[in-house]
Amino acid sequence: MDTLITLKNLNFRVDEKIIFEKLSLKIYLNRITEVRGNNGSGKSTLLKLLCEEITSESNTSSNHKNLEISYLGHKNALIEELTFKENFELNSIKIDKSLSEDLGVFSLRNHKINNLSFGEKRKIALLRVFQSSRKIWVLDEPFAGLDETSIEMVKKILFQHLSNQGTIITSNHQEKITESLKIDLGDKNG
Repeated sequence: MDTLITLKNLNFRVDEKIIFEKLSLKIYLNRITEVRGNNGSGKSTLLKLLCEEITSESNTSSNHKNLEISYLGHKNALIEELTFKENFELNSIKIDKSLSEDLGVFSLRNHKINNLSFGEKRKIALLRVFQSSRKIWVLDEPFAGLDETSIEMVKKILFQHLSNQGTIITSNHQEKITESLKIDLGDKNG
């Protein structure tokens, strides 16, 4: 397996709370890596560190330069007062009709985001990642707010991305992705 990212002895704290102490791990290319753990265990923080949304003084190295990552955090990063279509147009993205129909959101393209359910918003935010040309997808809790049918469709799309030489790094404390490599952060609240 080709190593994408290596973390060695990662130390990170927020205020007085130790989030990571001497955490070492590897992320592999063309695989799904699933970061698991309870609420507050550091899943989202680890994803932000991997995407360099936040920094640490610890040693992080990538075996590949200029990584092009499509990142979706736990917030959907949609402008609530605009429609689904207008949100995509802001980023010069044309809605993929087939993919948005698969996710059950194409009919919502002219609806304002603030009038949609949390699950509908999440699927639209995921669609934006799925339509990106980026080979590396980093997804923070992608199944949050989704019903069982939508979760199965998202999993299908994830595996299609893998078959196209993609890489996925995701945090998750819900249903496991059986074919993924697991990083278990456990329970840091105990």
